[in-house]
Amino acid sequence: MLKRKSKDGGFAFCNPLPSSLPETFYAVYILNAIGEEIEDKDRLVEFLLGKLNPDIYSIFYVYSTLSILNEDLPDYSEFLLKRLYEAAKRNPNSKLKGEHGITATYSFENPNILREIYMIVSCLRFLGRDVRGEVKDFVRCFKRNGGYGIGRATLKDTFYAVSVLKENGDTVKFVMEHECESGGFSKHPHSYPPYLEDTYYAISILNLLDHRYKSGKTVKYILSLQNPDGGFRRSIYGGISTLEDSYYAIASLRLMEVEER
Repeated sequence: MLKRKSKDGGFAFCNPLPSSLPETFYAVYILNAIGEEIEDKDRLVEFLLGKLNPDIYSIFYVYSTLSILNEDLPDYSEFLLKRLYEAAKRNPNSKLKGEHGITATYSFENPNILREIYMIVSCLRFLGRDVRGEVKDFVRCFKRNGGYGIGRATLKDTFYAVSVLKENGDTVKFVMEHECESGGFSKHPHSYPPYLEDTYYAISILNLLDHRYKSGKTVKYILSLQNPDGGFRRSIYGGISTLEDSYYAIASLRLMEVEER
């Protein structure tokens, strides 16, 4: 992992690519989770603050990383509140435009309205602020058969929505329909194969709803995705290790109270 650290203090998908905020967050989370000291912290903080702009994407990742480092957060609450209530007035089928970033090698989706609201609300909660009822009412418009989604319900969109609402209903049932018999969670109910990101979203949703999930089969599935270099890949069918997938793996194991390796 430390091979992906750049001279500017951040972390990159791989060298010689430039550092990015998501990769830096994933790396810092993992290092903190496994009890590794984060070296040259001052330069890392300088990198983060240098990347901080008045846009949701950068604020979310900078806040998330600075919080792990126990650093003070610059106050963007007015900007965030303005963007939040603008977002809640949009057409529910609209997509967020203008804020992009590489967060994975295997797929990339433009952020949608649920992701936008999730990121804003997360940032406001870092600042000790919460959201008014009309924002939650807007998110509830995306309820689909127990889950949430733009169009059909997905584990990813359900994670965004539940993070804002923290309401159950029949969401636990929706999530468990994605569990694979051999461990892990798939993209569609009662389907195969499982994927690491969907497993992370599912376990996170259950945790947010105080439904403590721990499955020996899912632990075994996640550990089976660890490559010889120590990182994790996305799928049982092979692939390279990424910081993003390693984050999903370590975060999922922590939520299941499994000691990280």
